[in-house]
Amino acid sequence: MVETVPKRHILKKGPRLKKELGFYELLVIGVAGSLGNGALFGTVEMVTGAGPGAIFGFIFGAFIYMLVAFTYVELSKVYPEAGGPTRYSMYTHGRWTNLINSMADILWYLFIPPIEVVAILTGLDFFFPGIFVTLSDSPTLIGALVGTALLLTFIPINYYGIKQFGKTTNIVGVVKLIFYIAMVLGLIAFVFNFKNLFAYGVLPYKAVSILGIMPLAMYDFGATRVIPDLAEETNHQNDVAKAMIFTVVIETLIYIGVAFAILMGFHWSVLHITPGNFAGLTASGSILSGSNPFFIFAQKSNFEWIFIAAIVTGFMAPYVTGYIYAGSGSRVLFAMGRSGFITKSLKKIDVKHSIPLIALLSFTIVGAIIVLITAPNPSIFTFIDDASAAGYLGLVVNPVSLMVTRRQGVTKPEHRFKGMWLIAPLSVGLSSMIPFWAGWPSEPYAVLLMTIGVIIIGILSKVKIGVKNAIWYITFIIFETVMVLIGTDGFTGTLFGMKVGSLIPFTWATFIVFLVSMGVFYPWGVMSGFKEQFRHAEFTNDVLDNMDYTQ
Repeated sequence: MVETVPKRHILKKGPRLKKELGFYELLVIGVAGSLGNGALFGTVEMVTGAGPGAIFGFIFGAFIYMLVAFTYVELSKVYPEAGGPTRYSMYTHGRWTNLINSMADILWYLFIPPIEVVAILTGLDFFFPGIFVTLSDSPTLIGALVGTALLLTFIPINYYGIKQFGKTTNIVGVVKLIFYIAMVLGLIAFVFNFKNLFAYGVLPYKAVSILGIMPLAMYDFGATRVIPDLAEETNHQNDVAKAMIFTVVIETLIYIGVAFAILMGFHWSVLHITPGNFAGLTASGSILSGSNPFFIFAQKSNFEWIFIAAIVTGFMAPYVTGYIYAGSGSRVLFAMGRSGFITKSLKKIDVKHSIPLIALLSFTIVGAIIVLITAPNPSIFTFIDDASAAGYLGLVVNPVSLMVTRRQGVTKPEHRFKGMWLIAPLSVGLSSMIPFWAGWPSEPYAVLLMTIGVIIIGILSKVKIGVKNAIWYITFIIFETVMVLIGTDGFTGTLFGMKVGSLIPFTWATFIVFLVSMGVFYPWGVMSGFKEQFRHAEFTNDVLDNMDYTQ
């Protein structure tokens, strides 16, 4: 099961993914993928929940994700694979941990293209009220059909090879960024209601409100993950590291700018809201409810060019993010195919364009079916919380895998990131809070979908290796779910005749999740890893022996 790693070499046989992305392409993909619906709708919801505190939410989010990015930087050099973050745990903990981790990752990706499509439908609702979106912000039947059609258009954009994908995104991404920044700067400079920054309190709903908006912020930063997913198609592995760091810095500045644009871009009287009532911005009956809020901010500014910039941004931003995630998500499904999950056909590479075509088709179609039809409340904000819960339940494994990889002696000295003795446990502790903050019903819903997927795929794929090595991870997920039940106010029901929704105060529960995840599950996870790199003739050897480590 665990073998000594032979000298790696490159075998020239069969179609392979092509190395045709450089630093600039990765940076544009990372930044363009980040600036979607989350930075628009999500930031408005953050301001609704915390007022000017939304700015601090992004600063805190940048700190958390920069730590996460450092772990990706190291691991992407050790294992420069397509969908790499979905494969790291295979080498350290075996198939069961990797299957659970893979399910969390693929759910994160499956949610996001539909989220972006719903954002487009909401924008259309501004011009055609009631046709595409209901009063509860959910897609109508027509909206669902149009949304599915939009999702399917992501396929041809990704079909013609990674080089063409990079060229297209270079152009479209830069244009998107120009209109995005123009809208943001226009609202700040020409509306300039700076009193909203302090007149009603910097933290009108107290500091704890920042915690409640963090899943929205972390959803935005999560787009950085698309970069290591493309590591196998990158010319130089150092470009992955540089692109990730620069992407986090650039997106942080833009997200903070968007928060300022919202806070300074409107007057209360124009929106018919009581001054200082940030919670009323997206409340039922509000002018902003059920439509793209930036369309309304821009329209009310009385500057036509800002309105045009908002319209272009409102449709272009989510569409570009959607097709980028479709491409990266197909690499995650491709990685699952390499791991022997679902079907071997997922790891097949199209000879003509050197892309995982079957994975791309499957990802897009399944994403449309699962998310648009089965979500308990298919609106933008519930989608974001669902995605954040699943994504960070998966992400928490990677810092653990990093330390196990070092212990196995696989990580070369020159690839080791300094300070990881502190960064890795902090990444686990801080990341574990995101699913908890996503709360009820998003975290249990994500866990339910993960459980169903793991059971079905585990049986069909005959997963046996690494049961004991996965106990820590299974226990961690159960712990998170229990803490959501007893430590948040989302669950209002009873268990065994006892009301448990607020059994532990929210702030105390937050500290418990952080400390237990970092102090118990992190070391447990590291100790549960294999002492030597896991190698298997079917699931790892072909990938390792064909990987180009010379770049």
